[in-house]
Amino acid sequence: MQIFDQNLTHIIKSLKSSYGIEFFNSLTLQLHQLIGADYTFIAKIDKQRYISQTISLVAKGDIAENFEYSLNDTPCANVSDDSICIYPEKIYQLYPSDQLLIDMKIEGYLGAPLHDSNGEVIGLVVALYENIITNSNDVVALFELFSGRISAEMEREDKEKQLTQLNQLLEKKVNERTTELSSAIDSLRFAQNKLIEQEKMASLGNLVAGVAHEINTPLGVAVLCSSNIEDALKKLNAKVENNTLTKSALENLISTLNQSEQSLAFNLTRAADLVDNFKEMAVSINTDDLININISSWLNSLVGSLRPMLHKKNITVELLLADNTANFTTCPAKMSQVFTNIISNSSTHAFEVSSEMSDHKIMISAEICHDILSIKINDNGKGMTDAIRKKIFEPFYTTNRGKGGTGLGLSIVHNIVTNSLNGELDVESTVGKGTCFNLEFPSLR
Repeated sequence: MQIFDQNLTHIIKSLKSSYGIEFFNSLTLQLHQLIGADYTFIAKIDKQRYISQTISLVAKGDIAENFEYSLNDTPCANVSDDSICIYPEKIYQLYPSDQLLIDMKIEGYLGAPLHDSNGEVIGLVVALYENIITNSNDVVALFELFSGRISAEMEREDKEKQLTQLNQLLEKKVNERTTELSSAIDSLRFAQNKLIEQEKMASLGNLVAGVAHEINTPLGVAVLCSSNIEDALKKLNAKVENNTLTKSALENLISTLNQSEQSLAFNLTRAADLVDNFKEMAVSINTDDLININISSWLNSLVGSLRPMLHKKNITVELLLADNTANFTTCPAKMSQVFTNIISNSSTHAFEVSSEMSDHKIMISAEICHDILSIKINDNGKGMTDAIRKKIFEPFYTTNRGKGGTGLGLSIVHNIVTNSLNGELDVESTVGKGTCFNLEFPSLR
């Protein structure tokens, strides 16, 4: 009895830190040696298929390969029905259809059920003897002693497998959703870029239309002056050929030619200045390079290119430049887009077409202090409510949806100012008094 107790103590100690197949094989092997069986195994039961599948098998003292077998016409069928089965001898006579017992020449059989935490039979532990069992009570006691630990380990393994399968399924779903999300993000990014390009083209279209309209006026006057000069020269030539040219007629023709030439020169210069301003802004819009620019000259060129676009609404632009607005390193392309979008937005939303106000104004002030360029773009339009002001930088938010507005103009402005130019942007507005955009840009080195 003392040796038996010592063996039990050794088994319990050896199983403390073992899990899974290591636990099952270690326990089966030690039980096998302790009970003196010829074959000892632990098996799981598959009730749907009505089979038993060993998870640890010891044959003649050695770990053997696992196998599965049908429960039909076997003593294990009774064990799976929650019965402890003890057949000390002649088991092959009681179960003549169990060919496995006959082939293995089994004389005695002892099997005990294994229960899960809900009391359901999930497996069995079996000892097979080629001779008559003489210590069945001890074997049953041992099986009952370790059945709880065996069942707990079987259940833990099943839960671990289920958890692994769930993790794999979750990982698969996460990967699928990630792929779907990446695809959706790519589609949204493509759509956003397309809308941004459309917004750029719309702004450029307004700018081009305004410049074209503004250039047409001096060119029309220039054509008229050219016609007047041509007509005066024809009259002068005719009088000279006919010898009818008088002093007074010559003075009148010279006066006409002088006035027409001055008007022609003035209007052609005006058209050339518009073209130069537009070309300068077009070049800066198409480069992302950092450039050291003169703020005063740059703002004058920018405003000059925008004036034609604002002319249709009788909006005048006034520049208020501090004395210290000298050179500043920035990205003119992005700066141009910021100013064009803000001023275009003011033109569209701040001033109603039917407004009786005739002195529509946009005032731009700028100063540089400690490498920080501060700019205010202030209009005297209709202003905004606080509810609208808080949403104007949200993508696709617009109060002009039915008239072709996309709601991206100021969202683009906010992204460029805060992300690309590392600047800050704030808006103040009072209904009926106007809106002021406050911008600050650090010098980019």
